[in-house]
Amino acid sequence: MYHYTESGLSNVYLKNGFTVEQIDGEEYTSIDDMNGLHKAIAQVIVDSNRPLSNEEFKFLRIELNLSQKMLGMRFGVDEQTIARYEKGQTKIPRTTDVALRTLYMESQQRNNPVSYFLDLLADTEAQEAAKEIRLEEVENHWGVAA
Repeated sequence: MYHYTESGLSNVYLKNGFTVEQIDGEEYTSIDDMNGLHKAIAQVIVDSNRPLSNEEFKFLRIELNLSQKMLGMRFGVDEQTIARYEKGQTKIPRTTDVALRTLYMESQQRNNPVSYFLDLLADTEAQEAAKEIRLEEVENHWGVAA
């Protein structure tokens, strides 16, 4: 199991889909399908029914290729507000959480209504135990590890 902290998330572990090599006494890890992996991580985050963590918020923003300033403009807030969300200094409002998830789904051309995400977030306490994202690559496709 590889703890994939390079994603910026502290709770992502890979069961396979990576190679570890020793070169000149240094250990290097390479990911077989980085784009597919990041899409799988984002999908797990978006589909969770708990509020986005500050790490997840930042991960989705980066996956959308948006600066803090650009995302702030879209949400009608200052870029420093986005920075405070990402640093965990300010709680992410529920509407902002849903809006970011919706933006990501739209970028993937998935048509989930905002009400879908609001319903997912309604039962956050029940899913608080699900802290780790475990993924595996099967037949050149990333998905949730069994």
